[in-house]
Amino acid sequence: MKLDKTFRSRVLAREWVGGTFINLGSPLTVEMAGCAGFDWLLLDHEHGPGSDETLLHQLQAAGTTSAVPIVRIAANEPPRFKRALDIGAGGVMVPMVSNAAEAQAAVAAFRYPPRGIRGVAKLNRACDFGVGFDDYFAHAHEWLVLMPQIETPEGVENAAEIAAVDGVDVLFVGPMDLTTNLGIPGQFDHPVISMR
Repeated sequence: MKLDKTFRSRVLAREWVGGTFINLGSPLTVEMAGCAGFDWLLLDHEHGPGSDETLLHQLQAAGTTSAVPIVRIAANEPPRFKRALDIGAGGVMVPMVSNAAEAQAAVAAFRYPPRGIRGVAKLNRACDFGVGFDDYFAHAHEWLVLMPQIETPEGVENAAEIAAVDGVDVLFVGPMDLTTNLGIPGQFDHPVISMR
């Protein structure tokens, strides 16, 4: 499996990286978007129709391009991280992170021991079915990107604390959930948004 070992460092350096959401569960869509020159592709497995099987095919399609596949999991639960990462995600987007404790739980599920609680298996796609395990195990925390989503008023209020959690790389605002949870669904130019 091809893993972009520089993408996280580019993100942390605040380099501009362009990407798009892929919501169809289709590997062909992933391959097309990757060939279009995007730096990253968000494979949506929170709201998208994909399954574990379609996710594998999407990740394989992304691997034929230079785009980094980021998987939005359905919930901040350790098994969801493990499944996406073991089959080759270059990062994980986590929905509905509203406080530092939830961000810390995401980081723990995202990282191998002793830095976290991610289950360890040598024979999976992420580490080239064992061939690259030692390198992947030692450096995955340096290569993979973690992106909590801010989608609640509590998340907005706690954004600085969430961002300060070691292992959180990017805060990503979920505009539809955030505006809905603020009582102004879809009103992205509403004054309450610009005041925050």
